[in-house]
Amino acid sequence: MSATLRVPEKSAKDIVLVYKYLKAKRVVKLESAKELSLEISGDSIDGSNTIAKYLAANTQADLLGLTKEENIEVEEWLSWVTALKALEKKQVIAQFKKLDTHLSTRTFIALNRLSLPDLLIFAHLHAFSKDIKVTTVPNVLRWFGLIQHVVVKEHAIEEFPCVEIHLDAVPEPVIAAPAKKKTDGKSTDSPSETTGKKDKKEKTDKKEKADTKEKADTKEKVEQTENKEKKEKKEKKEKKEKKPAAVVVESDQAPVSRLDIRVGYIHSCEKHPNADSLYVERIDLGDGEGIHRTVVSGLVRWVPVEEMQNRWVVCLTNMKPVTMRGIKSEGVVLCASAVDGSKVEILAPADTTKVKPGDRVYFEGLEGEPEKTLPPKKKYWETVQPDFKTQDDLFAYYNGKPFLIKTASGETVQCIAPTIKGGDIK
Repeated sequence: MSATLRVPEKSAKDIVLVYKYLKAKRVVKLESAKELSLEISGDSIDGSNTIAKYLAANTQADLLGLTKEENIEVEEWLSWVTALKALEKKQVIAQFKKLDTHLSTRTFIALNRLSLPDLLIFAHLHAFSKDIKVTTVPNVLRWFGLIQHVVVKEHAIEEFPCVEIHLDAVPEPVIAAPAKKKTDGKSTDSPSETTGKKDKKEKTDKKEKADTKEKADTKEKVEQTENKEKKEKKEKKEKKEKKPAAVVVESDQAPVSRLDIRVGYIHSCEKHPNADSLYVERIDLGDGEGIHRTVVSGLVRWVPVEEMQNRWVVCLTNMKPVTMRGIKSEGVVLCASAVDGSKVEILAPADTTKVKPGDRVYFEGLEGEPEKTLPPKKKYWETVQPDFKTQDDLFAYYNGKPFLIKTASGETVQCIAPTIKGGDIK
């Protein structure tokens, strides 16, 4: 099936971002044109959302969601993107606050990982980057910086110049003192202000006395509030000064050492009953005799099911379990991906005769105790993964340090990809 994507040179930048991030040239040919369209075997598809969904579905389907609930969430945000594009600049900026509130408890827009709405919304908001300020919408700016790093920088997408991000300039919140009530001797609260004129003077005198007392009370409350705030700030400062060690411990351990990467052995593999692009594997990861973890992998396109049986792998084992199309996945099979997106290969120990399931991978000089479960908000995986690469010798490295497996004999074994050089590992 042949497909051609035609994109106007000065518009449809969101589609260009999706196309280049997904390395979709392996499935769709890109051409310049006056109007946006996607032609598939003679049939034409219009609409940026529809085209973006086609590109994702044929390259990286998890961007559209892996469960029915995720699919619905993605669709709702894609509809929001469509509405956002129809707004004028002032209206778009007005939406920043709502988005900021949404992102105050989330890392990504729709799912707990990168999805298609993140790409499309980033592409649209890039033109408004000067209006995304840390003082007004810090959560939007934090999200913008994350997408810029993992999508634009890591994939060298030139159409989106990188924006300088400064998240450390957030000012402390200022608590305003209660406004003093302005009075002119007239009551504005009474529903009967137009009646009882003969008692006006008496009521005015009482009101003035009440206002005087209220002002005094207000002043006293403001002073009490200010004193309380000063006391709290002083206590917080003293508390911070007393506990500097906690921060040092957090920063001393290398993020990569918090990952629990182990040798695994696939005992069985079969197609996912609810997803054509996914496998369901039963993997021995050294959790105990006869205990095998269920891992779901999107490798159907790249590895025949016959080659998935009884083979050694290297897995990330302490990610938070994720339900993928009804089946809970308890790990990630690490693979090398070619730079041009032409192939994906499973990472494995270079010498399988010396390893056993559960042997851990470490990086010399960066050792440490892995987390039981990686906390999603810390983003340890997202921080180190861009630096996981294979080199010309086919071995796996992190910032030039080889993936080393601790074996029972004390020897070290490296991890290797069959043929991919200079590939990303994920």
